[in-house]
Amino acid sequence: MTRTYLWMEISTPSKPVDIDAAAFADAFSRRSIAVRHRLADHPLFTIDAIAELADRLPPESVRRERGNLPLANSGGYVDVGDGPPSETIRNVERTGTRVSLRDIQQTPEYAELIDECLDQVEPLVAERQGGMTQRAGYLFISCSNSTTPMHFDREHSFLLQVKGVKHVTVAAFQDDPAALRRELDRWVDGRECDFGAMQAVAETFAIEPGVGVYLPSYVPHWVETEAGISISFSIPFDTKYVERAVAVIGINKRMRRLHLSPRPIGSSERVDKAKAAVVRSLTRIGGNNGSD
Repeated sequence: MTRTYLWMEISTPSKPVDIDAAAFADAFSRRSIAVRHRLADHPLFTIDAIAELADRLPPESVRRERGNLPLANSGGYVDVGDGPPSETIRNVERTGTRVSLRDIQQTPEYAELIDECLDQVEPLVAERQGGMTQRAGYLFISCSNSTTPMHFDREHSFLLQVKGVKHVTVAAFQDDPAALRRELDRWVDGRECDFGAMQAVAETFAIEPGVGVYLPSYVPHWVETEAGISISFSIPFDTKYVERAVAVIGINKRMRRLHLSPRPIGSSERVDKAKAAVVRSLTRIGGNNGSD
């Protein structure tokens, strides 16, 4: 069943983001909420502008995949691109592909737009999870009836629909945080997740041009598009807590490989901070060794 909870207004250019602070505070880090925006006609989101951007980005920032992957697919990324990325984007419907342009903040004009949107979000999370840290931007260009398999993203993000219709399904496990941690561990370890359990608690947001959805950090979700080309603009951001979580999740994965049973992330702030400190120390040691 498709449900939406709340509309938050995202406008441009004078006020890029106008959010109901109380509603966002209630949803933040726990569940998704629908949003509105006025970026669908932005000149940076025409096919020609996006195609030009794709050719300017470094190769590692451009991903070209089949558009019809299974929703529960757990396989790795398989590049199906051939020729200039701009040509793939202009012919995405004919070739049946899904293109991801990652870290588009590398280009000044897109970095400016990302900052316009997130500058007004930043005060709303200043007292949450240590505040906003890293920012980024992504563009997703998909063929008709494409899919994005279930996955977890480390960042919080706003996924804003620019063209076409997209169904975003989110399994937040609000009433069962242990199940969420279990599925995250399975995902991180490369094991098969219980997709049926996710579907049982999932909520779907239908987003069209002018509509989007807030996606919390480390909450599983998957995507299906309708007929016609789909273009989405994603603006993810980290918090200090998210950065610590990345370190803790990595250490817990290593511990499980040693047949140990680490404390789940979030169960002890003291233990989480200690694990993150170990990662920082190892990173510094590795950096020093690499520069000698």
